[in-house]
Amino acid sequence: MVAETLYRERKLSVAAIAQKLHVSKSTLYSYLRHRGVAISAYEKSARKASGVRDNGNTGISTTKVATLLLTLRIENNSKFVRGKKRTIEHIEHFYLDEYDAQRRSNGEYELKVPYDSDAELDDTVNELLSDIASGADDRHCFSESEVHMEGTDRYW
Repeated sequence: MVAETLYRERKLSVAAIAQKLHVSKSTLYSYLRHRGVAISAYEKSARKASGVRDNGNTGISTTKVATLLLTLRIENNSKFVRGKKRTIEHIEHFYLDEYDAQRRSNGEYELKVPYDSDAELDDTVNELLSDIASGADDRHCFSESEVHMEGTDRYW
């Protein structure tokens, strides 16, 4: 019930709630769906829009948005394991939707990631990559992911 209350109040992000409760984001989403909490694209976009912060003095927004290209490769751990398709769907639904992911024709995903500092961007990307790896591992698959910041030479 704590997770449900925190989610409904919108004071913390899903990642922050999951971290405080020591559960994965997918477990939190499953619990919220089980409790009948409405999770919709409209609510996600409203939360993102309210994430823009002002620095108070000048009224200028300090949040920048990085355009990242994610190359995602998911494979089964062995020939006796199935679930590659569901793993990809799970990753797209729970992790990439948070960043308005658009799948390109070459198989890459274009992500829009808001950030205030380079350190925050590094933390966000590293958290995303570890979530993708653990989500694939939970479904008996492995992932190879690479993120490139468009217009720069930054890779993760």
